[in-house]
Amino acid sequence: MSRIMVKGKPFLSLGGQSHNSSSYVLDNMGPTWHSIKAIGGNTLATPVPWDAFEPEEGQFNRKFVTDLIDEARHQDLKLAFLWFATWKNGSSQYVPAWVKGNRERFQRCLLKDGTPIHQLSAHCPANMEADRKAYAELIRTIRDYDSEEQTVIAVQVENEAGIQGGTRRDFSPYGEAAYHAAVPAELIDYCKDNPNCILAGVWKKNGEREGADWAETFGYYGAEAVTAYAIARYIDDVCAAGKEIYPDLFMYLNVWLDGGSRGKGQNLAGIDWPSGCATSRNLDIYYATLKAIDTVAPDNYQTTHFRHKEVTDTYAHPEKGFPLYVPESAKFGINMGQMFYALAEKKAIGYHIFGSETALMPDLKTLNPMGIQTMHNFRMLRDAAPLIFEYQDRDRIWSAVQEEKEESVVVDGFDGDILMKVCFIGNDGDWTKTDYPHRNEEAVPPDPTLLPEPGRALIFQESEKVFYFVGHNATVTIEKRPPVDGSIPAVYADYTLLHVNMDSYSTTQGHFDEDGKFVVDIVRSGDESRHGVWLRYDTGVVRVKLV
Repeated sequence: MSRIMVKGKPFLSLGGQSHNSSSYVLDNMGPTWHSIKAIGGNTLATPVPWDAFEPEEGQFNRKFVTDLIDEARHQDLKLAFLWFATWKNGSSQYVPAWVKGNRERFQRCLLKDGTPIHQLSAHCPANMEADRKAYAELIRTIRDYDSEEQTVIAVQVENEAGIQGGTRRDFSPYGEAAYHAAVPAELIDYCKDNPNCILAGVWKKNGEREGADWAETFGYYGAEAVTAYAIARYIDDVCAAGKEIYPDLFMYLNVWLDGGSRGKGQNLAGIDWPSGCATSRNLDIYYATLKAIDTVAPDNYQTTHFRHKEVTDTYAHPEKGFPLYVPESAKFGINMGQMFYALAEKKAIGYHIFGSETALMPDLKTLNPMGIQTMHNFRMLRDAAPLIFEYQDRDRIWSAVQEEKEESVVVDGFDGDILMKVCFIGNDGDWTKTDYPHRNEEAVPPDPTLLPEPGRALIFQESEKVFYFVGHNATVTIEKRPPVDGSIPAVYADYTLLHVNMDSYSTTQGHFDEDGKFVVDIVRSGDESRHGVWLRYDTGVVRVKLV
């Protein structure tokens, strides 16, 4: 499975994206760097705008890039560069003036009535070639300046590419020619090879035609399909130029989402999302077309558990060579829990929040309540980082994530005759069964203006008798399964007795050293042990050994 690599080792990228134009003025980025450190991130994602990098055709501002790399090294942070070029949020906001001012050479998308819009046409070869040359120079600059140090760990190719301009396709002469041409055989072959995919379903519904144009082949969907195909080819060609120069650098594209299975707004491409973006309905076209891109990454700001999880499930396809990477997400409670789900159940390789500066209070120094929630997650995940990729590969990692007002969940599937109950409100309805420092902390009432922070835990099984845990606002009970004869032992009648009647086990909390060895910091016993395995964001990794 493809992963972000740093000096030959997989790297779990946890961090934030700066606000979009922050990187134009390096001297103003003090709060940006500070915000990443405050939330406990290891990576800053920040733009390299095309107009800043190539202000005049063929004249490249390499210092713009190397200055950012130098400052990241000074801050001891990694960088993910965002190539804001032909596309930014379904428009062409960051293209240089020499491109914007030459509409004859660099064709715009046209509406049906001939009105040009701000977006460059994906069907125009000159547009792609100019972007491709600039991107290749960016990657060459990164390679020449940083391939040994590897401060830059990833590059996002474009940003939420698509047409956000009140049309589902481009009506320019280039666009018209593409729309009336035959659908490429690679898409038909993909439908045949993946008969249960969304694209194949549309193809079958319209008669399984081959050699026909987009409308004949895909009906109503053909207008968005031709746009998606053109954009996928365009981005992959741009990316391929970079991969020829620096093949080991992770490169991805990000996605402005559609409404998924429930739809949203008028459910119209070009209105509710950029037409042709790698949304759920277009994802098959991208998978059939992409050859150079390492993954297709969702910007997941969903506010309900159902939609958030649906997005995660939709974009996690390591078996197709497209691992889950989340380059943009929100700083609220649901995302904090679903981040754990993504890493455990869907083998995510990295996770970022957007607008890291807004994790800070107005003083731009201290974390605000949402920033604190993010810090909780990143601290736990960095503590557990030595375990995550190994246990993803072994399929020995589980998550337990609290949904709204949920008291507990049961986690199953472990080796051995056990299961686990994860409580989110304490075993007897309170949060007092921890240690005295955390009891004092919990006496402070929660902020009523903040979206609830979910209880959550990651569980790693080393062997039948050894487990590791990280989590927050969660208490785990390790239980033996009831006898197969159908009887129920008496201790199950009083849940609090399960802890003290479990086979003897040791509970320690600690950390991993540079060699990956677990180092014990605290031994839990007595009052700190007999009420279950309680987890807080600042307790490091908890190790439980069953006897």
